[in-house]
Amino acid sequence: MLASDKITLFELNQKVKETLSQSFQTNYWIVAEVSEVKENSSGHCYLELIQKDELQDYPKAKARATIWAYTYRMLKPYFETTTGRSISSGIKILVLAEVVFHEVFGYSLNITDIEPNYTIGDIEQKRREAIEKLVVEGVFDMNKGLELQVPPKRVAVISSSSAAGLQDFINQLHTNNYGYKIEHTLFTAIMQGSSAEESIINALNKINEQYYNFDVVVIIRGGGSQADLACFDSYWLAAHVAQFPLPIITGIGHEKDISVVDLVAHTKLKTPTAVADFIVSKFIEAESILHDLKDRLEFIIEENLTTEKLQFERRLSSITPRIFQEISKGEINIERLYRKYSYSLNQLILNERSKTTKAAKTFELLSLMKIAKSYNNINQFKSFLNNYSLRYLVNQNNLLEIIHKTNTSSDPSNILKRGYSITLHNGKILKDSKLVKKGETITTKLNKGELNSNVI
Repeated sequence: MLASDKITLFELNQKVKETLSQSFQTNYWIVAEVSEVKENSSGHCYLELIQKDELQDYPKAKARATIWAYTYRMLKPYFETTTGRSISSGIKILVLAEVVFHEVFGYSLNITDIEPNYTIGDIEQKRREAIEKLVVEGVFDMNKGLELQVPPKRVAVISSSSAAGLQDFINQLHTNNYGYKIEHTLFTAIMQGSSAEESIINALNKINEQYYNFDVVVIIRGGGSQADLACFDSYWLAAHVAQFPLPIITGIGHEKDISVVDLVAHTKLKTPTAVADFIVSKFIEAESILHDLKDRLEFIIEENLTTEKLQFERRLSSITPRIFQEISKGEINIERLYRKYSYSLNQLILNERSKTTKAAKTFELLSLMKIAKSYNNINQFKSFLNNYSLRYLVNQNNLLEIIHKTNTSSDPSNILKRGYSITLHNGKILKDSKLVKKGETITTKLNKGELNSNVI
């Protein structure tokens, strides 16, 4: 190999750059999908463009692209105003680009123009595909078919905690002019950008875990750009909304178009405030229904009472003559029975009086006999009690004399008189010689006097 055959990497890259410059002297309109997009502090926009294989859905081509700040300042608002979308990952774009090659950074594209109408067509196509898929799967009208509880007292809210429309919704809900008490629970979610779809689905899943605690779900958004609403045309988000077990009301701020999520939701409204007014209107509707029911019940009750009163009066007028006839017959029968049984009743009363008089005399005689017997028993018990008491006193007196003699014979002074002595140690009676040590003093008490002794 000759030395002249060698070139440096930089020289090689220069040759590549020159070759590309000669081969691609004009700009090209390029169709690609945005894979990544970043804006830096200088205002430049850096993208990664890809083309996916139509069958296997993986990239078969990839390129870096740049929109320099002076161009991006014009293209960004033009694209967003026309499409209602921001330049974000997942959308297809048609751009005019210059093919460039840098010795260090390699191959890339410099974007100088963009055709938003192409993106509009692609977005609309994806939107139609999402709608068709939901219809084919039979879930498109599922949420609309749910019955909205009237009134919806417990509201689950999906929104960003910093959304401008959230506070408007809460104020409108809780400061209604009718004093209705409505509970709401916030489930926070990202409401715009590439992370919005996943975040809103996560919030729906959290509500689904406790769906029995709520009557309705509202998805609200306010104060953002129309260009950040692409997630609401997402098939996956729309599929979750369509199949959710509670009615869902949307208030996500579309002024021009209706999103796929709006189409499958139970009720679509424009703003968070409109959603709050709708919920309050359901309370008014429920109250009106209750008033109508009350009026109908009062009318039915009054009508029934009037009918029953008339029927009662007709029945009463028809049976009154018969009642008086029956009363007259009854009076005649009573008079006849009275005459029939009057004599028998008087005889029965006289017989019962005679029996009662005899019974009273018999009871009086028996009572006197029982009293006499009781007096005799009392006298016998009195005589027994006197004899028993006298014997008891004699026995107790004899017992006391025995106890006195015993105590006298046990008196220490009497014991000493009989020739016995008592030994004391430290003022206490000594009963065991083992309790005294050598050299200690003991005292012996006699009938007359006492002796002190030292133990040897």
